[in-house]
Amino acid sequence: MDWARHYSLSSPEEQCQSKQLAPGSRALAMDLKFVPFSSEIELPFYAALFASKLDTDKLDDSSRPVIGLYEPRATVEPASGTRLQIHGNALTSHHVPLGMSRAEGFIKNVNTVEDFKNTDKPAMLNKAAQQIWDAIQDGTIYSVPSLLSSFTVLSYADLKKYRFTYWFAFPALHSDPQWKRIGPVSRLSPQESTTLVEKVGTWRYTIDNREHGFFLVKKVRIDPEDIATASSITDDNVVELGFKWAVGSLRDFEKGFFKEILEKDRYIAFVDPSNYEGNPSWPLRNLLVLIRQRYRLDTVQILCYRDMHAKRHEARSIILQLAMDKVENMSILKMPKVTGWERNTNGDLKARIANLAEYMDPSSLADQAVDLNLKLMKWRISPSLNLDMIKGTKCLLLGAGTLGSYVSRNLMGWGVRKITFVDYGSVSFSNPVRQPLFEFGDCLNGGKPKALQAAEALKKIYPGVDAEGHVLSVPMLGHPMIDEVKTRAEFAKLQKLVEAHDVIFLLMDSRESRWLPTVMGKATGKILINAALGFDTYVVMRHGQAPTDEAPETVGCYFCNDVVIAGNSMKDQTLDQQCTVTRPGVAAIASALAVELLIRGFLETFQNMLINGKAYPQCSGCSEPVVAAYAHDPWGFLKEALENRNYVAELSGLAEVQRKAEAAAEEVDWSDDGADGEANEVEGERSLLHRSRLAPTLSADAYLPPYRSSRKMARLAGYLFYVDVLLLSPPLERT
Repeated sequence: MDWARHYSLSSPEEQCQSKQLAPGSRALAMDLKFVPFSSEIELPFYAALFASKLDTDKLDDSSRPVIGLYEPRATVEPASGTRLQIHGNALTSHHVPLGMSRAEGFIKNVNTVEDFKNTDKPAMLNKAAQQIWDAIQDGTIYSVPSLLSSFTVLSYADLKKYRFTYWFAFPALHSDPQWKRIGPVSRLSPQESTTLVEKVGTWRYTIDNREHGFFLVKKVRIDPEDIATASSITDDNVVELGFKWAVGSLRDFEKGFFKEILEKDRYIAFVDPSNYEGNPSWPLRNLLVLIRQRYRLDTVQILCYRDMHAKRHEARSIILQLAMDKVENMSILKMPKVTGWERNTNGDLKARIANLAEYMDPSSLADQAVDLNLKLMKWRISPSLNLDMIKGTKCLLLGAGTLGSYVSRNLMGWGVRKITFVDYGSVSFSNPVRQPLFEFGDCLNGGKPKALQAAEALKKIYPGVDAEGHVLSVPMLGHPMIDEVKTRAEFAKLQKLVEAHDVIFLLMDSRESRWLPTVMGKATGKILINAALGFDTYVVMRHGQAPTDEAPETVGCYFCNDVVIAGNSMKDQTLDQQCTVTRPGVAAIASALAVELLIRGFLETFQNMLINGKAYPQCSGCSEPVVAAYAHDPWGFLKEALENRNYVAELSGLAEVQRKAEAAAEEVDWSDDGADGEANEVEGERSLLHRSRLAPTLSADAYLPPYRSSRKMARLAGYLFYVDVLLLSPPLERT
């Protein structure tokens, strides 16, 4: 249908006047130049895009919808007025603030800079333009007029360097023949502008925000006689102006919106962010294609709507009289040519680069960088990795020495934010070269407390970590209780720390110091990670959690292979036994494995073996009688254990195991005569092990007292120790 003819002026004389004006006007026509959009990205959008790439999109570089916003700006220079704004929530929100118009966009965030360079950019622009053209052709543009101001973005986000390379395109369909201005630029009066702004604001509340940027406007004239006689007209502006404004959607043109309206009172309007006097902004180019293709018009009165509600009296909007050369067929059969790639600040058709590191707070940069490598794991290798759970895990490190230093650094590498140190020692001059959290200055004046200094060192490495240190001595079996009040206070503090954390790392340098935390961890159901060092061997194990219906059998603890109670291993030691004599690399390896997995390693053969040991019913650290006694009266249990050496042995049942072993040993023929005697001795020992079922539970402590009192028991203990090594039980610690 020829809408121009269908909605032509009702008076034949007026039609003739219009046609007579057109030839002269076209003769004086002036070329129409458009002000292109300029992209303006808010910093929060970069953060949102980075987060989306890391957490959601990953390797998927499909195009994602993004919302752009634009508005008239009265206080800026013309050159910087036509801004398409990308807000921080542009990827997720469709909200349009009052007074702003919406633009539909897509962003394609590629995976590599080579992908960015090799992308077929003309094809990308044509695809975006095709969407506009198809919507005009099938009429869906009336539901989404914001497509007329659409855009597309090609980007590459360097997540490591915080550099964002991007290139905007604002697809604009060419008009052929071109539209030209056929008259001077005119404006509304302040009174007309004020009433129009009020009307547009009211209309916007009733329609979808995608229609805010493009609309129809008409002046509905009121007969002077009707004004004089109509008591219902209460608006003084209508009385003074002699008309009232009416606003409609673009679709209303085909429903007779301009029927019986004078041509001079018809306006096709769009929100114009341009501040140039006679140059409209970029969205008008696509609107003019719609006017020809849908409305079949070759002359039109365009209202470039530049007014704002706060300054509606300024009458900034301009009116353009436009016309195009006559053509035989107003319908365009195929999509016109398209243009629209944005120029950079130098005026070149090149991408822009935003270096976010220049704007970000160093602490914020650290937060982003800490999580970067972890989140990249979820792209391919481990998509189900629960980083939030790891990040929220509260870790208690008992020991702030070599193991504690390395473990804490590995925990930070996994994104753990809560790390608490417990240690009683001070930094000595031998520590800094082996313990990476300390330096030479920490050794001066007697040395700083290890726990406190370790926490401070972590904060210097990463300010976002919640690290604290406690100078605290852990009560140990075999060590006499000198001050009961002090010991009880330290025990109470240790209890609170254990209860406040999710995972406890046992990283001390003696066997007996691990006993109480083992009992406490088992009683409270906490995860315990144990790491211990030999010269070229190490053991790393997990235990502590209570049995469940799914796993009724719990794993063995550090003491489940013992047949004697841990004693004072620091008493009567030479210097090489008092210090940590171990290969320097073992601590780093064991610490890493303590954080990563539960494994035992041998450096001599470069082998790792994963052991699954069941809990020992007579264990001094995690057996049911021991845990029950601790749970019933924690301090009473500890006090009795410290004062009575045999208490834990009797309570756990280890004392009874030893008595049975001694009784069984008396039945063995310990003859030393000849090779046959040796063979009988070994066979007897194997028979003993088979009958007593002790083999899976024996440890290196078997050769310690009380077995030293008997030559035969010493030989038995030596054989059992040999068997124990083959069974891969915890090696002797070197303190």
